[in-house]
Amino acid sequence: MRVPTILFALLATAWGEDVLQDIPLHPTQLVSDEEPPSLTPLDTQHDWVYPETLPPMPQCIAEQDQPAWLNAMTKCTKKQCMRHFGVICTRHQWRTQLSCLNTELSPQFLEQYIEYCSRSVLKKAQLYQWIRTTTDRTWLVEVGDANGLQRLSPASLTKGYAAVRITDKAPTCLTGSVSASSMEPFGQVMASCSFEASTRHTGYAKRPWEYHEGQHTMVALDTEVAGYDLTHAIIPDNDYFDKQCFCKTFDASLAEGDCAGPGVDSTRQRLWMHATCGSASLPPNWRQGLKTTPHDYIPTEIWKWPQCVDSMPDSVMQLKDQCTTNACRVGYDGYCYVQRAVERSCFCRNISYGTCKGSCHVFENRIDYVHWLHDLCGAEDDWHGLPEDWHRLASVNRRDAIPWAWYTESFGLSNISTGEIDPSQSEQACASSEWKRMSLLLINLAALFTAVFGPKPASNPTTNPLNSILWFPRGIAVAAFYLLANALNAMLIQSTPTYEETPMTELALLWCTMPRLTWLTIILVLASPYKRSTFSAVATAIVSETLLQALSSPAIISTVSYGIEHGFYNPNTPLLLELPAATYMYAGALMWVVVIVLSVISFLIVLLDATPAHRSHTRNTHLAAQLKKQFVKRWMWIEEKIAAYWIDRDWDFEHTPLMQNEGYVHAVYGTLPTQSSRGRRTKRSIVRVTLLAIVSTFSLWIAQWLFWIGFVGISAEEFCTPQLELSTLTWVVSSVAAVVGVVKA
Repeated sequence: MRVPTILFALLATAWGEDVLQDIPLHPTQLVSDEEPPSLTPLDTQHDWVYPETLPPMPQCIAEQDQPAWLNAMTKCTKKQCMRHFGVICTRHQWRTQLSCLNTELSPQFLEQYIEYCSRSVLKKAQLYQWIRTTTDRTWLVEVGDANGLQRLSPASLTKGYAAVRITDKAPTCLTGSVSASSMEPFGQVMASCSFEASTRHTGYAKRPWEYHEGQHTMVALDTEVAGYDLTHAIIPDNDYFDKQCFCKTFDASLAEGDCAGPGVDSTRQRLWMHATCGSASLPPNWRQGLKTTPHDYIPTEIWKWPQCVDSMPDSVMQLKDQCTTNACRVGYDGYCYVQRAVERSCFCRNISYGTCKGSCHVFENRIDYVHWLHDLCGAEDDWHGLPEDWHRLASVNRRDAIPWAWYTESFGLSNISTGEIDPSQSEQACASSEWKRMSLLLINLAALFTAVFGPKPASNPTTNPLNSILWFPRGIAVAAFYLLANALNAMLIQSTPTYEETPMTELALLWCTMPRLTWLTIILVLASPYKRSTFSAVATAIVSETLLQALSSPAIISTVSYGIEHGFYNPNTPLLLELPAATYMYAGALMWVVVIVLSVISFLIVLLDATPAHRSHTRNTHLAAQLKKQFVKRWMWIEEKIAAYWIDRDWDFEHTPLMQNEGYVHAVYGTLPTQSSRGRRTKRSIVRVTLLAIVSTFSLWIAQWLFWIGFVGISAEEFCTPQLELSTLTWVVSSVAAVVGVVKA
């Protein structure tokens, strides 16, 4: 019995020594019941550690061939006796030898993982931390390949990062394709480059490893997902991917073919790759054929029709729907946002200036229509839908500047050239602008010579000019001379072939706007000493001019109204910039309206005997008040001079009796008659009315000259007035007769 006992003691002693050699000397590692703390970094003084104290499996290893990694760790893991009683082991524990891991996870072993793990700097840094913690090695495969991984920063992600959800903006043909270089699916490449805002554990973080005795292998109970916090920065919680990683790994060449087709997928694919990886990931001509808004494709929500849309044929209206398709609106982030849009080239192939008629070719609608066509299709290659003179069509032309439709229809050369008369003949029959202006000048010169060299006012034995109203019918008769001439000329034009439909009334009223020298006739009458016939002549001129101006009002007012309606008076939109003649015409018409309004107000003031308060000596430093005061003072001075002139030379003793019934002149006990205060007031009123008549008629004469200079300039080429010589002669005769009628009044 003594021999077996000795042998058993020796075996126990030998076994105890073996166990003591496997037990780490660090006292904290001898914990039996409590789970060992995580070692970061591990204390490499002692070679054996608990598997659960090892860092979790790196993400890039978990995404690759795990068996090889687990096999290496299994080789370094052994079951050791942690507690024994004599020679009997009471507790066994699986432990991993760090020196063994350093050997098994050699640089040569890591070569199979390093290419994949090096795609993303975050995952490579995560792998480096694992190797550094477990093996105390400062490189992975080659010395220096871990430089920069010790401490990352946001700048370590060279191209930055993006949220994984942007893959929703990529077409299916791209997300379902594979990389041409590695044949990896799109989703797998994206996963290899993905990370989260912060490092996250996917399993049992407190026990990342254990030895599975049934499978005789190490098992990973936890995997650590790489996080942006490795850069020591914070971003919102989300799933992200490293752009540099993805763009270097994924080759979209095969996706180009998969996405090709008539749809918008090819555009979506190119825009997605460009926004994510830049133009280096695309072929040089990648922009060619992109279906993007708003140039090549016009979004339906901003599509605009021209003003003449009601005149457009149904074929054009349907063309918009036929050319509507899906297109990409490029967002601020560079990705495609699909929306419905009209293909510009499709629409422009089927429309030109002549496609739409009616109101689309009339004035403002025409201008808007031409601009609409040019803006829509002007930049399209091989589109020639506008006439060569489209610039003229896009601006106000002579026909547009004429405010009377009846005139353009009656005198337009376009109507003549398409009628029975040959265009060349119509051009020969039309007078030049110079001759038209000369005819107006001849009419005024005839009136001037008649007033200067013709008969002088005769003395009238009428006692009081206000008692006689013969000047009223005489004024009507003088106006009738002009109206008769206008009527004769209108009949003359109506008798001309191709002008039979010319409206006689409108034409006669238009000619009432021609300038007349009424103001000069009144001045010549005013230059004579005041006689009983002087007032009659002035009154006759005023009545005739009032009637003619009233008959002129329809043509002038319609001109001003037309100009306001079409913005000719708007200084911010100089529509008549290329038609200076039209500017004169519309300026003259507006001046006529202003003069008429001021003249009516002035005559009403005189009739109501509302004399200006020129006697006030109140000091007023306001410029307008000072100017008004000076004007009133000068006006009153002129009135005084003319009144004194008439009063001093008034009395014709052969025609003035000594006694008057109404007190205009009273006999005195002497040789000369005297005037009463009432007579002075009457004569003062006549002087004021006469001066107002001169100023008003002179201003109207200037306004009418402006009007007719502009009108003649507009009608120079496109409008033709036949038999102008005979018409001019008729007006000359009427002007001479009118002047004689006024003077003889």
